[in-house]
Formats: sequence, C-alpha cells, structure tokens
Amino acid sequence: MIWYLAELLGFIKIDRSVKLEEYVNHPSYAGNFIRFGMDGIVGEYISTVCQTFLFALALYFTLSCSSYYYFFKKNKQLYLPKLNAKFYIYYDIKWSLINMFFETFLVSIIRVAQPRFSLMYYNISDYGYWYIPISIILHIMYDETLTYWVHRWLHTYPYLYIKLHRIHHFSKDITPFSGFAFHPLDAFAQAVPMFTSCFIFPIHMNLFLFFGLCTTSWAISIHDNVPALPFKFLLYSTHHTIHHEPGPGGMKNIGKFTSVWDRIMGTYEEPDRINFGWNQQQTQLDKLKKANDLYESILPSDVKKIKKNK
Repeated sequence: MIWYLAELLGFIKIDRSVKLEEYVNHPSYAGNFIRFGMDGIVGEYISTVCQTFLFALALYFTLSCSSYYYFFKKNKQLYLPKLNAKFYIYYDIKWSLINMFFETFLVSIIRVAQPRFSLMYYNISDYGYWYIPISIILHIMYDETLTYWVHRWLHTYPYLYIKLHRIHHFSKDITPFSGFAFHPLDAFAQAVPMFTSCFIFPIHMNLFLFFGLCTTSWAISIHDNVPALPFKFLLYSTHHTIHHEPGPGGMKNIGKFTSVWDRIMGTYEEPDRINFGWNQQQTQLDKLKKANDLYESILPSDVKKIKKNK
C-alpha cells in the first residue's frame, strides 16, 4: 500500500484506466467467464467468486484424487507399504469444501482490488524480461516470510490453534485430500501473502497466476508422504509428515515452500527418519547428497544452536 499512497501523493503515476482495460482483456478476467447479467463492480465480484470457487474445486479434486489413486491405491506397495493408518478422508473433503466456498468470498475481494490499487501489470514490456527473475525472488521472499510467521502464530497461540488451525491438524495421518482441509479464515490468513505481493512491488499477472497454481499443487503434494524430490532447500512431503505428528511435531517444519525460515528460527527437523517402505528413498537422497551438503554448509539446519555454541 506504500506504492498506492505514493500514487495518491503524486510521486508515481499509474494510469488506472489503462490497467483496468488490460485487466478486462486478460484471459483470466472473470467477466469473460460468467456474468449473471450484473454490471459494475458487484457483477465483477460475483463473477470472480464463481470463477475462483469452480477453478479451486476442479483443481483440488483433480490433483488430490490423482495423487491419492497413484500413491495410496495403485502403487501403495511400491511407495507406502508400511503406511497403515486411519485416514479421515471424508472429514478432509468436507472441510476442503467449506474452506473453498467461504475463502473464495475473501480472496475475490483482493482479486477485484488488484487492478485498481496494486502494481500488477499485464505487458512484459512495462518492465522488461530482466525484471521477471527479480519479481520471482521478491515474491518468494515476501510469501515465505509472511506465511511462515502466520503459520507459526497459529501454532503458538492456543486460541488461534484451537479455533482455527486444529481443523487442519485433526488428520495426524495425512493424504492428498488433507491439502485444503482448513478453517476458511486459517486458509485465507496463509493465502494473503500470495495475493498481496503485487501491492508491494510490480508482478506480472501471468506470474501471479503461476504462483497460485504452484501453491495449490504444493499443498496437495506435501500431504502424500512420498519424498520424490528430497532437496532440503524445499520443505517436501516427509517434512510435512513430521509437522502433522502429535505433540512437538506441529512446531517443526512450519514454512511454505522452503526450509530457510525454519533453519533460521530453529524449527527445522530433518525428514530422513520418515520412510514408509519406499526402497528408492535412500537412492533419491544419495543423488542429491552433494546439493544437500552444500546447502547445509551455507545454511545449517539449526542456526540457533550454532550461535549458542560459539
């Protein structure tokens, strides 16, 4: 919002009429999807709500059903032969539907505000190709930082945990269906960073949509218990399996995509002890050993302990 304030004070100039025109002409514009005969911002908002909900619904069931069938049914003896647990799939699906329905109304407010108040842009020529990698780094830093602390606060304060986040942790033994099973306010709080980075610095609309797709896909994949790509810069599935363990597990591996903040703040736990019988798991770790050792040398798994020992 600093940029918007600077715009109001005349320090920077953004032609909002042009931004709105570019927004309306973009393929993602909800008005091109469904309109219900309503004009103005109310019609745009309702269209955005419908588009967001239906897209989330389709993506959730496509990814979660595919992942569950592949890892938990068709190839269970290959990937998860030792995983014998009580899954609450119907509970997870119920809360996923509740979450998607109600969170959509909140998220759509931000989506409608983006072309009117943010620094979202639609033509690469506005900033050039050189700015794309910079905006990717800025977004990841912003999203990772805010999401880590929001998630940590949800575990730190009993009231927030009991009223909001406990819904997600009801499933101690997780499946891909657990990826969206949140209280809507909990999910929205953790989604705000992804949706608001464009209010802090310029980001291309297509890149914003890509990050949204990555976030959804990641939320499903980290609940499958299979560490297919065990590069420890990332917080992959077995990291998250630990996070769902009863007791102190909830205060471990709190980050979103990367392990950076967990390592800095001492909430990181190595995921290697989790193996549900996939005999190629160690082979995958061996392949990435040099990369993981290099990362460990740059950012040790527990910076706090190292500082205390000095």
